[in-house]
Amino acid sequence: MKSPFARTILQVVLLVLSLFKSLSGNAQVLPPQFNLTPIGHLSYAPLSLAGCWHHVDQNGGEWALVGTSAGLSIVDLSDPTNPVQRFAVPGPTSNWRELRTWNGYAYVGSEGDSSGITIVNLHNLPDSITWRVWRGDGAFEGQLRRSHTVQTKDGYLYVFGGGNVTSGAIIASLTDPWNPVIVGRYLDNYVHDGFIRGDTLWTSEIYNGWFGVVDISDRSNPVLLATHPTPTLFNHNSELSPDGKTLFTTDEKPNAPLAAFDVSDLENISLIDTYRPGRIPVGEVHNVRVKGNFLVNPSYRGQLTIVDATYPDNLIETAWDSLGNSLVWDADPYLPSGLLFATAKSEGLFVYQPVYHSATWLEGTVTDIVTGFPLSDALVSLVGSPNNDMSDAEGIYKTGSATPGSYSVIVQRGGYAPAFLSGIVLVTGQVTQLDIQLTPEVTSTQSPDKETDIRVYPTLFSNSLEINITPESPFAQPGTLVRIADARGAVVLESKMNGNALSLHDLSRLPAGPYYLTLWNGAVASAALQVIKQH
Repeated sequence: MKSPFARTILQVVLLVLSLFKSLSGNAQVLPPQFNLTPIGHLSYAPLSLAGCWHHVDQNGGEWALVGTSAGLSIVDLSDPTNPVQRFAVPGPTSNWRELRTWNGYAYVGSEGDSSGITIVNLHNLPDSITWRVWRGDGAFEGQLRRSHTVQTKDGYLYVFGGGNVTSGAIIASLTDPWNPVIVGRYLDNYVHDGFIRGDTLWTSEIYNGWFGVVDISDRSNPVLLATHPTPTLFNHNSELSPDGKTLFTTDEKPNAPLAAFDVSDLENISLIDTYRPGRIPVGEVHNVRVKGNFLVNPSYRGQLTIVDATYPDNLIETAWDSLGNSLVWDADPYLPSGLLFATAKSEGLFVYQPVYHSATWLEGTVTDIVTGFPLSDALVSLVGSPNNDMSDAEGIYKTGSATPGSYSVIVQRGGYAPAFLSGIVLVTGQVTQLDIQLTPEVTSTQSPDKETDIRVYPTLFSNSLEINITPESPFAQPGTLVRIADARGAVVLESKMNGNALSLHDLSRLPAGPYYLTLWNGAVASAALQVIKQH
């Protein structure tokens, strides 16, 4: 007789094989590209690319501003199928170059020594540009030598990882956009990147392993209010949801997830979901960009994805493409036309027509069919979708798919027979509730490692089943309850053992498919046996 573990493996294999056989005509097939249509490309070889940002000129013309290893590239997107570089602003050689705009000016920083901040006047596009380099002012004149990232917001320039002036954050007024004036500095910790909304700066303090929440209502005196660790303790960037209740974070480590944190109460910040790109999960998201209820995710291993974050505790991937093999550094989905462009470090600039398609959601609770207790660590997988979820301590799982349709679900957990549920209909924009019951493998409160001697035949049945147990079995006593559950976990038959044997007849009424047997005597449960109704 097979051990419980061996039976579990065998059942999983049989279920998966039978599932794919039964769905061979209508299984969901994942296309290599979905809801992201590439319409234009510009190669920069042998230069490498880094950050990017958008600009709209005085005539409504759309531009992509691209950080390259040699400086700033200004790309005309008037014909997005044929993007053309119109201007190039030189800078020190660096693999890191980030930029933002404010009031018709671009602010470009890099890790290149003595690069400072290049300020580019874009007001005369499409005809001409002018530029200068700013390296600080006043007491800091000439001291701002480099930066890692920059942000602009509400008339201020924020410089992060700024070297000699501070490795935290520099805050400069842009009252005169051509001549920034430093008005404050955040000195507590190194800041890799930051996100600003209102009077709050959300810092990615990568080497401390957390994000910080900084009060900047007095920009001359930033005050750290709270910190919270991210999943792999290497927070690369963060952005806030439109309602301000959820912070989405990335960690720059292989297989690190994008994380969603409930930050509505800074004294009780909590992790509510995680996401990894469905095609290559080890290729982590590099930068998350929030657009309404969607997250645009340039990622390692050449990946670009879109996630529906309507329910931030159930993030569902709804669009994807591969741009090559190198890091997709950044993406910008903010042009008025709806175009999206992204920078692949080695492959160049890609222009897309994206579709922000609402997801479908599947949620419920996984419980033990015998005790009714919730089950944690049950893997709930949708066949034909890269999305799955592990049930939490309360048995709750949340998953979904990019497309509507009829799905099959496989549920697996150690110590339990796998469940196969077919015909689960998911609808665009809707949450489908599906509670799942799992049948235990051999479980004994008296001797949990001892396999109970139970025989059920025929395992491939049509109308009847015979159950026999040995006299020494803990189930060989009056009152032992026999339950048969279908693949959904619903009990379809209950009876009581008659001594050491029980005959079940008139089973032809049951639909064909897998069923699971449970014996219950009030203290010991067994569900090691799977039977299949053949017709």
